[in-house]
Amino acid sequence: MNPRVEYLLKAIVLAASGLMFYAKISDGTLAFYINQRFAWLSLVAVIIYLALAMTMVYKASQHRRFDRPLGELTEFDVIPLQARNPRRPNAHRASWLALGLLVLPALLGFFTPARPLGASAIQSRGIGLTAPDRAGTVTQAQRVATGPKNILDWLREFSRTADLSVLEGKEADVIGFVYKDPRAKQDEFWVSRFAVSCCVADATALGLLVRTTDAEMLKADSWVRVVGKFTVGEFAGERIPVIVAERVEPTQQPAQPYLYP
Repeated sequence: MNPRVEYLLKAIVLAASGLMFYAKISDGTLAFYINQRFAWLSLVAVIIYLALAMTMVYKASQHRRFDRPLGELTEFDVIPLQARNPRRPNAHRASWLALGLLVLPALLGFFTPARPLGASAIQSRGIGLTAPDRAGTVTQAQRVATGPKNILDWLREFSRTADLSVLEGKEADVIGFVYKDPRAKQDEFWVSRFAVSCCVADATALGLLVRTTDAEMLKADSWVRVVGKFTVGEFAGERIPVIVAERVEPTQQPAQPYLYP
């Protein structure tokens, strides 16, 4: 292939990759892939991709300049033709491999609908029943009361509670998506969220077991708000807190569907 055409193709792929990242930032779906505190790195990636694309365009223009007949070169063409390094035998193959690796995520990013992890991902990963505090996180005692506890908050409290009976009657008000575990009873479902530390690759499914007569009517992956009180129940042979629902209301998916430890 003509080197100039190859450089232009690389420029297009690099620019497309940068624009894909920019589109995810602009429409707010970047949070479906990474922890929001790393969003600035994606903006840096946009700048780098576009800078590399401009470099490829410049190289293409230089090839056009030196592809002219020797008689047409001017005194400003200061780079000797013999100074240009010949290509190594495998350079072309490696170049196309790199191009293919770049174009694939760009195509997937543009044409695959952006959606957060859901119930199908839990089936392969399993669901967490505990969420211990991590070093550097804010403990519940230090947390400013800004609203009801989320699923992650409750699981952290459970992990610090030696006697689960003290949770009897505590009021819960949580939002999550519906997960139907085949081991659950007909009147039970999991209200679930994913906790993401870095990106979806390390996402952990968390959930609270809910008991309600409306469980069978709820669709998997639908987002609900569950209001009720805790009791101590059993799941898969383990004693765990269970929300006895007073009401289960359909709700919109939050702008930030993941929880961040």
